[in-house]
Amino acid sequence: MTIEAIDHINIRTDDVVGTSRFFADVLAMEICDAPGIPDRTLAAWLCDNDGRAVIHLGTADVCYPCEQEVPVNPTGSGRIHHVAFRCSGYKAMTQKLTAQGRDFQFNLVEGVGLRQLFLSEPNGILLELNFFGD
Repeated sequence: MTIEAIDHINIRTDDVVGTSRFFADVLAMEICDAPGIPDRTLAAWLCDNDGRAVIHLGTADVCYPCEQEVPVNPTGSGRIHHVAFRCSGYKAMTQKLTAQGRDFQFNLVEGVGLRQLFLSEPNGILLELNFFGD
């Protein structure tokens, strides 16, 4: 088996609508219905520019088949420290975050030509936006 890429991230939240809006506003992701759950106050998928659902959102009340045996603790991010996205459009993103009045931090990793932006989403999960050579 070979790992090719991260498929998606699942976030449990009490505010699916607000969290969806954050990812749509900040990362220009499209908000879509989660399969079988057309109520976007309970669950939603956020898709990238290629239509891939890379973030799945749901309330603690939305159970997945695997939780029938072992319930998942829906609060906090547990052992996850941050989620990193490979991005392009560094200048436009810094302008957008500034215009939206969002708090973010900058980091430069000169050795690999990487500029990073760090910000937290509404549930306190740290996002790392990576821009290589951009």
